[in-house]
Amino acid sequence: MYMPLALSSLFVGFIIGASGIGGVLLIPALMLFGGLSTHQAMATALFSFFFTGIIATCIYQRYGSIHWKTTAPVLAGSLASGYAGASVSARLSSPALSLLLAGIIILSSLYSLRPATGARLADRLDARGNFLLLLGIGLFTGFLCGMTGAGGGIVSTPVMLLFGYTIMPCIGTAQVLQSFVSVAGSVSNYGNGFIVFPLVWWVTVCELAGVALGVRVAHSLPLNSLKKYVTWFCLAIGLLIAARGVLD
Repeated sequence: MYMPLALSSLFVGFIIGASGIGGVLLIPALMLFGGLSTHQAMATALFSFFFTGIIATCIYQRYGSIHWKTTAPVLAGSLASGYAGASVSARLSSPALSLLLAGIIILSSLYSLRPATGARLADRLDARGNFLLLLGIGLFTGFLCGMTGAGGGIVSTPVMLLFGYTIMPCIGTAQVLQSFVSVAGSVSNYGNGFIVFPLVWWVTVCELAGVALGVRVAHSLPLNSLKKYVTWFCLAIGLLIAARGVLD
């Protein structure tokens, strides 16, 4: 059990470090190799993202890749809504959660892949308008991720790209967002007894090793290539989640 779970966690950490997304892939690994239920896997994965978020944030800050004026409103919104999302999660079926999350990711990713035909919304808004838009993205992200156990970036990244924000601020925001979404959602998950602590520490150590490798890859790729890679990966994860929701 431990070796497949360790390798899966290492891979998930690498993807998180490289793109700010991919944490949701830890959920099926915990179910398959850890024997956890869907709600336990979601809660355990979400708790581990607090630590991956801290390490990734420190490294991205060292590279100067976090744009705090973009990141701060998203964080505020997600922190405000994460607990509510986690509370709703305990009352919904797993397939419904999976299909809801998948639909949002797929639609956002497909729209982001379209060629730009003019200035995107983020470019047309003034500073106040961008603040309110980013705050709304944060509220939406925190609620949905608290509900599904996703790490934050898998929702915020395609949605921010949809509105025209550039790739590196999106990834930097996703790295910081992990910890905020984790705190907000884990409070409710702890109260419901969903977090499996004997597994979470083992998984987290392996994830952190992967994060350190992934960050290096992200900062070695051209920005256009990085945006395409991240968007296509979001789309692939969305399809995977949708398939799991149908099969559950």
